[in-house]
Amino acid sequence: MPIALLKFPTDLLRDVFKQCNPFELYCLSKCSKRARNSVKSGGKMNWKISYWGSKEIGICGDGWNYFFEANEEPENYFKRWQLSHKYMSIEFPNGGGVELFIYLIDTLGICIVRKLLVQFVERFDNISKVAKVLMERDMEIEILSIGFFQDVQVLANFMPLINQMRITKEFELGRKFPPDFHYQLVNYPSYIQIIYAFWFDINQLLSCTSTRIVLGDSVLSNQDLNVFFRKWKTAGAFPNLQCLIIMSENIDNKSAILDMVPPITTVENPRKQVSIQFGGDQNDEVMTYDAVQIFKEDGTEAWLKVELGTFRKLEFLVCNPDNTKVEDIELSDEEEEFEDEEVDDEGSDGEEPDNEGADDEKSNE
Repeated sequence: MPIALLKFPTDLLRDVFKQCNPFELYCLSKCSKRARNSVKSGGKMNWKISYWGSKEIGICGDGWNYFFEANEEPENYFKRWQLSHKYMSIEFPNGGGVELFIYLIDTLGICIVRKLLVQFVERFDNISKVAKVLMERDMEIEILSIGFFQDVQVLANFMPLINQMRITKEFELGRKFPPDFHYQLVNYPSYIQIIYAFWFDINQLLSCTSTRIVLGDSVLSNQDLNVFFRKWKTAGAFPNLQCLIIMSENIDNKSAILDMVPPITTVENPRKQVSIQFGGDQNDEVMTYDAVQIFKEDGTEAWLKVELGTFRKLEFLVCNPDNTKVEDIELSDEEEEFEDEEVDDEGSDGEEPDNEGADDEKSNE
């Protein structure tokens, strides 16, 4: 027997809609303007939306990911299937993914963007439209991910908009810019990952408030890093920081970082393993071995490791009792011999340590 759903009192309708998933509410909203208005009156849903591009929009909620996929065959409209996620084919509006994105946040009362993805398959005017809507509404964006985009100049022109977005959790930038590119981040989410970070200078690092920082292709030098760590050691500096990873060809054995000339590592048995679990996700763990223990002035414990050789890398983990483990790992005889060989290789990097420079640095403290 049919039920006159739209004649239900508003409070009762809200209770009904709370039991529905995004697909069900979307299908109902497409029945009529009245049906859509009823869905909109159901209040804000505790869902998050993702813009993956003009052909796919995702919504996560109640433990599932729901994907709306563009389909040009009418017989496939509203068909659903389930793999590791739930999918539904729909007819995208004339405006494509951008119009659908706006339709969904308006109709379903969504306030949080889980992920905004910028990549080469997307028309850039679409991304600009989505960004404009998010800025006008001051919507929270948990993750902004910028992958490869062919027109680097167009992307460079887009970068200033990032400082107008409310990015809270993660900023990923995987595109390489020309050598003359300059940019200043103003707002820092919890995690920044910049694959080509030559433009991210020491001043930006000193002003960064993120919990996790990963910088690839950096130009930061021993001198820059020494300035950073001297500041970190002071009480109250970088209260959020737990993880810093830097790859830079300018890291060398010519000068000291915190009175230690790279490579900075320890060879012990048992070896020290330091791991940090982020966000309660077992797959989101950062780990380092054989690092050197250092302390802030307030007693905060941290571990620093600097490797030379083929890849020059700095790893720095700051301990927090809530998510950090420091464990002893026993080495077998074969592993211990291999570790000794690795340290010898790093020490013979083809450069002689400038101990005189290190002594000068100590005398200036």
